[in-house]
Amino acid sequence: MVVSKYCFRFLFVILMLMLTSQSNTSGNTLNHDSLKRIIEAEDTPDSLMFNAYHRLSWELKSSMPTQALEYANEALNIAEQLNRPSKVADALSYIGVIYWQMGNFNMALDYHLEANSIYEEIQDNKGIARSNTNLGIIFSNQSHYDRALEYYFKALNIYEQIDDLMGMAVVLNNIGMVYSHQKDFDIAERYHLQSLELKQSENDEKAMAFSYNNLAQVYQGKNELDKAREFYYKALDIRRELNDKREIANTSGNLGYLFYLLDEHEASEKYLQKALGLYSEVDDKSGLAKTLNSLGKLHHQAGENVSALNYFNQSLRLARDIGLNRLVMENYGNISGIMASRGDFQNAYRFQQEYIEIRDSIYNEENRSKIYELQFIYDREQKESEIELLRKNEQINLLSSQRDRLLRNFLIVGVIMVLVSLFLLYNRFLIVRNSNILLEKQKAEISESNAQLVELNHSLMEQKKMYEELNHKLNLSNKKLKESEKNLMEINATKDKFFSIISHDLRNPFASIVSFSRILKRDILNMSKDELSELALELDKSVLKIDNLLENLLQWSRTQTGKIKYRPEYIALHEIIKDNVNLVQNNARDKNIKLIDSVDDDLAVWADRNMTDTVIRNLLSNALKYTDQGGEIVLNSYVKNHKAYISVKDNGVGIPEENKKKIFQTDSLHSTYGTMDEKGSGLGLLLCKEFVEKQGGEIFFESKLGEGSVFTFSLPCEQL
Repeated sequence: MVVSKYCFRFLFVILMLMLTSQSNTSGNTLNHDSLKRIIEAEDTPDSLMFNAYHRLSWELKSSMPTQALEYANEALNIAEQLNRPSKVADALSYIGVIYWQMGNFNMALDYHLEANSIYEEIQDNKGIARSNTNLGIIFSNQSHYDRALEYYFKALNIYEQIDDLMGMAVVLNNIGMVYSHQKDFDIAERYHLQSLELKQSENDEKAMAFSYNNLAQVYQGKNELDKAREFYYKALDIRRELNDKREIANTSGNLGYLFYLLDEHEASEKYLQKALGLYSEVDDKSGLAKTLNSLGKLHHQAGENVSALNYFNQSLRLARDIGLNRLVMENYGNISGIMASRGDFQNAYRFQQEYIEIRDSIYNEENRSKIYELQFIYDREQKESEIELLRKNEQINLLSSQRDRLLRNFLIVGVIMVLVSLFLLYNRFLIVRNSNILLEKQKAEISESNAQLVELNHSLMEQKKMYEELNHKLNLSNKKLKESEKNLMEINATKDKFFSIISHDLRNPFASIVSFSRILKRDILNMSKDELSELALELDKSVLKIDNLLENLLQWSRTQTGKIKYRPEYIALHEIIKDNVNLVQNNARDKNIKLIDSVDDDLAVWADRNMTDTVIRNLLSNALKYTDQGGEIVLNSYVKNHKAYISVKDNGVGIPEENKKKIFQTDSLHSTYGTMDEKGSGLGLLLCKEFVEKQGGEIFFESKLGEGSVFTFSLPCEQL
């Protein structure tokens, strides 16, 4: 009877697991209840208990992440008790995914790295590929796109080796999304098309719909709106066939926004209302908030301000409830604009203040995140350097112990050979006394022993040569250790330089912001609109100073740690120059400075687009900073010896002779105040020098005090 009872329980647990694996059609509640009954059942085997906790954590990761984390940790404890490394790695991977969804990227990174280490130890190629994909997603979310691509390509290589087509399709899709985030839409399109081809070969329609949707967003980013509409329709047809309401709502919302961009009001209204209804059915509050915001924009575009205001208010309430701060900020701005157009300036001002407050909050959080990322990258690389140093020390100790062991063995062999020789000599002496015949025989044996001694001597010489080679290797290792120590010292010096800049140059703009905020808090009710406008302008200038400084700091840190990749291509210089001229046009207009672009429109260079854009932007910003009101800035170009030379000339304050030698020095960051007390960090020109020389060019300048300066840099006209 006891045996029958346990057999019945075992069969019950197996049946429940089978039911949970097929319960998607009957809803998540049945799935969760079934899994909980397995956990609560008596005498459930540990392996089945692990599966139940594991699946529950995955089912609840989006709706109840804290509960999901508890279940995942229970699964991890069971896996460790079972001593099953593969299950331990699976549980660690799930925990990493949950922390990622909760926004705790550092914890997620640690768990995925630990899972990856176990997968590599047990040589589970599929697990290694999956963990590399997860690591790529984390770095992509943190905008570390180079690191994300590094992990994605590792995963892609493994999936190709094991011929896992769907794994390859997922990674190719993720790579395409990275390039889409970076606005490299042509490259993103290529990877999304490769992913789509694999999904089509596997006839996975649900996965194909995701690729169609992603391709449509790429074409929308490239402003190929008709092509984007075609691919949205393809995704929508599949999702309607699969009756996937959430994804139908997603694609319908995308189509509604596309028609809004095309000024097709009726079609936009139709698809946005469809998305709104479906999001309500599946209780997707995030989707509802975004769709209501799009409807508000659509009705505002059509001049229907009453209904637009209603949609914006609904979107605002939902966005505040679920913490979508960027959408909250956007709704405040939209509502403020409508209030102002209706003449309700008091409410317009109130909502504009709310908009500014949450915008500053988001901006400050992003700045803190950037600074933290700098420290995080530095700490991680320092740990990797320390680990490498310890590994080399272990290698040196191992070589030393091997050398000592070999020396000891050869000494023992030498002593044994000497003893053997003495024994043979003594034996020969006894034989001589007894027989001349034995004497002749012993002579032959002695000759043979002598030959062995000669061979042993030759062997000892070879061992001596081997010892010399070992000593040479040890010297090379010591040299590498000294180089590593030098690199660590340089990294520490760079870190100290960063902290010095942050503590010194961030102090003034932040002090200004604190001062302005106190003035607002104290006198806002007594200030006129002009005074408020002037104060807002000053606040904006301080924020822009901080943004420019942090951007240059990030660029400089990435050049020093080798994170910026040099990707040359043939580019038209006039496009980059015109973009940057347009970018600084407002600043030039404020100072009544005339900008003259005389660069040849047909001039093309072999260079990295982002690096070249940074150089031109910094040189233009410096020229504006040091040119008096009513001045003039001229951009010229000429070609010489297969190189294009681009100059930025101003008639500003010029550079004193004693400061000219300090301009491009890396050991001291030099900067002066502009004509309107603009303050820089000195990093801009250092970045220019780094980026120009990295591309095979040079940078130089001429300047006379009181007459202005001319900064000139060169880039190759053809591939080196």
